[in-house]
Amino acid sequence: MYLTQPLHRALQHAPDAPMTAYGERTRTARQVADRVARLASALKGLGVTVADRVGILMLNSDRVHESIFAIWWIGAAAHPVNSRWSPAEIGYALNDSGTELLLVDDAFADLVPDLRTRCAGLRTVVHCGDGPAPGGTLRYEDLIRSSTPVPDGRHGGDALALLLYTGGTTGLPKGVMISHRGLRSSLAGSMLAMRNVDRGGATLVTAPLFHIAAVCSWYAQLVMGGTVVFLPLFRPADFLDAVQRHRVTTCILIPTMVQLLCEHPALGDHDVSSLRSITYGGAASSGALLRRAMETFPGAGFSQGYGMTETGVLCTLGREEHAAGGPRLRSTGRATPAVEIAVLGPDGSRLPTGQVGEIVTRGDHVMLGYWGKPDETARALRDGWMHTGDAGLLDEDGYLYVVDRIKDMIITGGENVYSAEVENALATHPAVASCAVIGVPDDRWGERVHAVLVLRPGRTATAEEIRDHCKTLIAGYKAPRTVEFADALPTSAAGKILKRVLRDAPRPAAP
Repeated sequence: MYLTQPLHRALQHAPDAPMTAYGERTRTARQVADRVARLASALKGLGVTVADRVGILMLNSDRVHESIFAIWWIGAAAHPVNSRWSPAEIGYALNDSGTELLLVDDAFADLVPDLRTRCAGLRTVVHCGDGPAPGGTLRYEDLIRSSTPVPDGRHGGDALALLLYTGGTTGLPKGVMISHRGLRSSLAGSMLAMRNVDRGGATLVTAPLFHIAAVCSWYAQLVMGGTVVFLPLFRPADFLDAVQRHRVTTCILIPTMVQLLCEHPALGDHDVSSLRSITYGGAASSGALLRRAMETFPGAGFSQGYGMTETGVLCTLGREEHAAGGPRLRSTGRATPAVEIAVLGPDGSRLPTGQVGEIVTRGDHVMLGYWGKPDETARALRDGWMHTGDAGLLDEDGYLYVVDRIKDMIITGGENVYSAEVENALATHPAVASCAVIGVPDDRWGERVHAVLVLRPGRTATAEEIRDHCKTLIAGYKAPRTVEFADALPTSAAGKILKRVLRDAPRPAAP
């Protein structure tokens, strides 16, 4: 199946219904299709051919929507660049991928001279903003106006559709190659499992579209028809305004966003009754936050999605399980209909129910590989399985419990401690806003459990109080031996805590 199909379907079913909304601008499916066909023609005229990578360095907008479809229209691969990276990191991704044409908006126009210097192969830059165009760039709207529409090539199957670079939580980022078949397979499975997108509804895309979760949320609404509403950045007030104005029915959020919305003072001034589905993922969510969110948005069903850039959505925990509550809320749900998962031991054998090992998966949803990195691809794709690097277990009904990243497991005094378990205990303390647990070198124990905490405004806590609280919930050897208080935790663009940064930070020895 080709990924441009939802646009053709919209032209057949509802050509004059709104497809995109951004700021004051709304465009129908008919308008979008015409602009996509013209932009595709312009890209071809600029030398873009099948399998070329086209960079997109933009905040979320309707023009990102049009650009991705135009790129697919001519059989090229869309390369949404992490807009939160430094110029050096952006330059690395453009050079590594061999990107020769880059689309930029007003937010990144000032970076163009620097990127040209860093990227010798970058031959064309298209300015997609409304402000002044940087020197030597082409204007997006001029290209659309001056180009004659070309027919859709309907490229699909195992052709490269997306090149998404990992967040770089360890080492250099890797370009994950996602095919048309892979993205469609992942989406089909998650949509069947969660049923969280309304036919003809409205999805609010606020997570950045260089992230696989945002791509899935955006595309799922297009499959079902309806409108995609874009916010360039997540701001709680803007989110609430957009939900009220566009009668948004569904969205995907990371837990940090959920917390900010629950705490926003203007929440009660907005009509958010149209929201019927909120999907969360991308980072661990505490039980306390989830309960508060469900109370704050009582009309919305909650779903969780677990996956990674390399696989798309693997498991879902649907609204029925959330409504029922209970211990399964600690799980990530069950594998979607398109996915096979297993838990393997160090020798590669399947582990029995309840035993912790590495989570692996196989199926059409798995990436093609890492761009230009055959050795790393071979390490990840072994014996027919994609090795996720996550440690977890399956229960007797197939619910998956992710306990940690394998590299984040702490071995202290010969005992295995999974940092996620300690973090869950810490998150129940009323003074703790956010937390991270890492292993740090210790002369006596080899590693010690170390917690970094951000406290809620106006709240206080001592290290001893935190340790005592944890010991009421988990074994004493798992409780943090040392506690550090911080103003904020370092996070990646996807909202994941950068434990590498925390491990590298200097700190005194244990008392």
